[in-house]
Amino acid sequence: MNIGTISLEKLESFGDVAAEDDPVLDYFLTTDAVQRIKQNELFLILGRKGSGKTALVRFFAEGGGETISKPLNLRGYPWSVHAARIDRGAADIEAYVSSWRYLISLETALLAFERTSDKNHPKAKAIKKFAEDNFGKLNPALGDVLRPPKIRLDGTSFEPELFGFKLGSIDFERKPGDLGLGVELNALSDVLLNTAIELAGKSGFRTLLLHFDELDQGVVKFDEQRQLMLVGLILAARDVRRNTLKSAVPVNPVVYLRTDLWDDLIFSDKNKITQTAALNLEWKSNELLELVNARLKARLGQTADWENVSTASLMRGSQSKWNHILNRTFLRPRDVIKFLNSSLAEAKKRGGSPLVLDNQDVTNARESYSAYLKAELDDEIIAHWPKWDEALQACSAISTITFTKEEFVQEYDSRNSNGTEVPADEALRLLYRFSVIGYERRSGYGGSSWAFQYTNPEAGWDNSATKFKVHLGLKEYAKLREERA
Repeated sequence: MNIGTISLEKLESFGDVAAEDDPVLDYFLTTDAVQRIKQNELFLILGRKGSGKTALVRFFAEGGGETISKPLNLRGYPWSVHAARIDRGAADIEAYVSSWRYLISLETALLAFERTSDKNHPKAKAIKKFAEDNFGKLNPALGDVLRPPKIRLDGTSFEPELFGFKLGSIDFERKPGDLGLGVELNALSDVLLNTAIELAGKSGFRTLLLHFDELDQGVVKFDEQRQLMLVGLILAARDVRRNTLKSAVPVNPVVYLRTDLWDDLIFSDKNKITQTAALNLEWKSNELLELVNARLKARLGQTADWENVSTASLMRGSQSKWNHILNRTFLRPRDVIKFLNSSLAEAKKRGGSPLVLDNQDVTNARESYSAYLKAELDDEIIAHWPKWDEALQACSAISTITFTKEEFVQEYDSRNSNGTEVPADEALRLLYRFSVIGYERRSGYGGSSWAFQYTNPEAGWDNSATKFKVHLGLKEYAKLREERA
């Protein structure tokens, strides 16, 4: 037993798997992502599901210190309504930039109004009248911003000029051949942004941050229209950030997006944004351990940490319990917390005093954890590949955790006698893309290692690879053996 052992008997869980339900946010204080967002260096945060995007949003919404932030959750967002607000005068890739820019500008103005203490300032009054005239209230839901068929401007103090004439209103509902929506919306957006910046400056604000989260909710199929709409949001966010960066109060609309959705987007400035203004949320073993220890200290006291709530005995193969757990995750906070909660449940079934995690608890937790990991992969992969289950079934039929390309092709093709949209070679590439499998990579010194996308993204896909390994987290779900008989 470890010196200073702390019993887990009264611990209900290591934390909630979903960040939006987790009260422990302090560990984000020291992360690179927080500091770079505060300094307006980034506007795009990428990460797999469960990597901590929503927790970052919560940090800024609830504990962001001197920043003025507003979370914009797109769960349940009326994408079909927004799809009709298309700028027919723009190229396809920019068809939704103007509508997103208007939404960003309005939300920025509403944020400035909400946080200012001087509601009688002329700019505050102008924002209030615009909102009440168009939405009947000061704080319209995000999904209602683009819902009205017309934007009323006459008498609202927001009357932008085009070609020397004031705009009295802007009609959203236009016939297919009608142009000009983008030009009109951009003129209104400029007025809204300038008003928000002036009011924020008078109020002493340093920066205004919007956080667009849950963009993946409801994505059953990631079709071309949804891709164009996401590109529109990203380009609009970049435009607003770029144009206000040197203003009295910079405005930074931060977009939080799943990596797999970002990978499928195609537009000319994508690589430039990736290199200069995007951050991919990645976690290392020590960072995940710090996260777990922060949660233990919050629940069991300042002396609690991983070392004194688990036994020191090694797992089979002389592996520590911590590494045994990490090897079955995608190095995401959500995975680690799920595995630890399952292990805790097993320990409580076993009982004992003091109650600490032992090897058998970790081993017994693998079954429920493996089912969880499969469900997580369903959420990510189905939007891109609806029948990916057939490929996993082929791996199950092979029955060993390692397999050859020839074995996979035989099993996969036998399950697709009626033909498939995804041939075997492409199926292997997609399985690698989502880290369901890794491939054997030979070194120049006669050795070899397994390359997985989530641990070796720089390796890329090797189309000539002949030997593969299923991720250890899926071993129990797929009923695989680690070695051949």
